Amino acid sequence: MKKFISKDLIDLAKIFEKYAPLYVVGGFVRDAIAFKVPSKDIDLASSLSPDEVKTILSGTSFKVFDASPRLGTLIIKGVSSYEYTAFRTDSYPQGKGDHSPMKVVFTKDITQDALRRDFKCNAIYYDIVQDKIVDPLNGVQDIEKKKLETVQDAEVVLSQDGLRIMRLVRMVSTLGYEIEEKTYIAANKLVKRLEDISIERIQVELTKTLQGDNVYKACCYMRDLGILDIIIPELAQAKGILQNPLYHKYDVLEHTFKTVEAAPKEIRLAALFHDIAKASCLKRDGNMYMHAIEGTKMTREILSRLRYSNEIIQKTATLVEAHMIDLSKNTKVNKLRAYILNYYPYIEDIVKLQKADAIGTGMVKEEDIVNRLEEQYVIMKENKLPFCLKDLKINGKDLLNIGYQGKQIQIMLEEILYQCAIEKIKNSYDDLMIYAQKRWRKIYGNSNT
Repeated sequence: MKKFISKDLIDLAKIFEKYAPLYVVGGFVRDAIAFKVPSKDIDLASSLSPDEVKTILSGTSFKVFDASPRLGTLIIKGVSSYEYTAFRTDSYPQGKGDHSPMKVVFTKDITQDALRRDFKCNAIYYDIVQDKIVDPLNGVQDIEKKKLETVQDAEVVLSQDGLRIMRLVRMVSTLGYEIEEKTYIAANKLVKRLEDISIERIQVELTKTLQGDNVYKACCYMRDLGILDIIIPELAQAKGILQNPLYHKYDVLEHTFKTVEAAPKEIRLAALFHDIAKASCLKRDGNMYMHAIEGTKMTREILSRLRYSNEIIQKTATLVEAHMIDLSKNTKVNKLRAYILNYYPYIEDIVKLQKADAIGTGMVKEEDIVNRLEEQYVIMKENKLPFCLKDLKINGKDLLNIGYQGKQIQIMLEEILYQCAIEKIKNSYDDLMIYAQKRWRKIYGNSNT
């Protein structure tokens, strides 16, 4: 552990040493033990109250700011910034799991502080000055066994804070651990406590879950625990075997999870939603292509409900809409290039999703995938063809000088872009001006418009 601790943090701990040991606690300690790597965030704890911390750090190089006085949380800033929380016990309201303790009592007992946390592997403390692990609940043993177990009776811990159920699957994804049996049973029983949690907090946990190296396992837990029924019921309904001409017996949800696993992390949200409407479309009319259109609409609605940003919604919905391009592998080259122009700058991500989708069927290996959209995109880049209007060597002012007006300018620029993309004309100022002049004479030459 010591090699992961900065001089700044050691200096801070030496100030504390006269009054109480200063501990690093939580994910930083867990990851250092499990993976021999430090995490970014450092959470600190000791038996000193917030007022005591403010007093001992007064006049030092460390600055102290209140984060949550009720919870005993401070921000301590030196060279880096640290979150500090005094040892405490928490009491939660009965019958709700809304993430916020009703009553907080500060304590000097490290074991009592450990017992108010979520999982044993997160309740391990590192004494900075003494360079030793303090493990009141045998959390190190859980790390060695790669299991997630609550610090107390699982029903008590998970009923206190419904978000802990989402955190369970996030840790499955990032750590690769299994959920201990009693903890699993309690999570399944109490899954509706997620309804007490703000959608913003759920969205953060879902996003982190999709970034883990064990995301397939986490997705299966979300399905089996009933989490999907709460947060994305539309996706949960995709569970079951369907019959279609391409994949024969086909479990949409299982395929979705495999696609998420195969997808690069930056497009896993799109992978999760890429077949969101397939089950309903195939059951209703057997149309394999309508699901991409309906899925786009559903994706926008669901991501909006989950409070994702407009930028993320736009990107994800576009990938869902476009992932069926050239599924039949007989689209003409000119049409493929038109698609590339239409979906630029998302083409590289669309190709990634298409490949993940193919791998997710379990019938195709990555090295055997031939993606014609990608082939054309590469050719266009190699030939230095334009992908958007800004790439053209002429602009609206040039067309205005010829005589184009209003919407005519936009229409002609888009026509020129397409003609360049299919290599009918060169993207040079002279060639584009000649083309634009000829088209002007042909379309508008005898018109007063």
